[in-house]
Amino acid sequence: MIRTVATTLAIAGGAALAVTSAAANCNPAKLASTFNEQGYVYIDMGSGVTNLQTLGRFIAAGAPSSNNGTYGSSEWLFVDINGKLSMQANLGDARVNGCPTGVLVTRIYTPATNPPRFLTLTATEGSCGSSTVFDYRRCPNPWPDATILQAVPVPRPRPLASSRVPGGSVNIHWSFDAVAAGNPNGDPAGALSAYELVRAIGSDPGRDPAAWTVVASVPSDGSGPVTLDAAATCGLPQQEEFYATRLAFKDNEKSLIVSLPTRINCNPALAEPHFNVIPKRPAGPAKKPATP
Repeated sequence: MIRTVATTLAIAGGAALAVTSAAANCNPAKLASTFNEQGYVYIDMGSGVTNLQTLGRFIAAGAPSSNNGTYGSSEWLFVDINGKLSMQANLGDARVNGCPTGVLVTRIYTPATNPPRFLTLTATEGSCGSSTVFDYRRCPNPWPDATILQAVPVPRPRPLASSRVPGGSVNIHWSFDAVAAGNPNGDPAGALSAYELVRAIGSDPGRDPAAWTVVASVPSDGSGPVTLDAAATCGLPQQEEFYATRLAFKDNEKSLIVSLPTRINCNPALAEPHFNVIPKRPAGPAKKPATP
């Protein structure tokens, strides 16, 4: 039943997309999809996350100027009948920049979950021999039908140690968790290239990278945790500083969101700064006191 409905959606989507492709860059239009007549996979960005709560971008690997342009992810993702997301993008849409060829890299983000999450998918043109030119089922050895691809957290920077420096600044030894699971195809074109440590002063400005300043970066393919030494400026007494992670990828691509922040209390009266992760939420139901 699921296969039949998904296939119907693909056909209906293709018919609708054909109407909008009069000014197409790819002619004939190419489809990039997680489902077709041969099979399907689903995208799980988090419980209850809809296409309207995503940010996304696709590029041609090695040619990032060929990309989705202003064709937003809310239009090429949709909530499927099982509550997960499916993708069908028309690369012939007039808003797409150029006509992607070779390997298509799609990254999807959501700031709606705690923590924020991302997922990278890659597809080689024509590899599945299906009606979908860019088929995200991992051909030539596709996942089993109805496989659910799980988004992973954008990792918060974790301070492991610190030492106060004369003049007010604080040297911090930061750690970043692995994110390789966010590239389930295992394609080098979709791998991480570096973790960026970003900073905001005074308050947490949210998940938009434009509100943050890059402090430092550490090269990594995301396969394991890495560390970085970078100072908190603590330039203004009593002013808190916030540090978050932005992910950097190949082709000079960077994540469209940053992680939840780590808050640093720079109070000069403290021997060492206080580290807090925010927002703080209970991990589970409150425990009842033991009965005497």
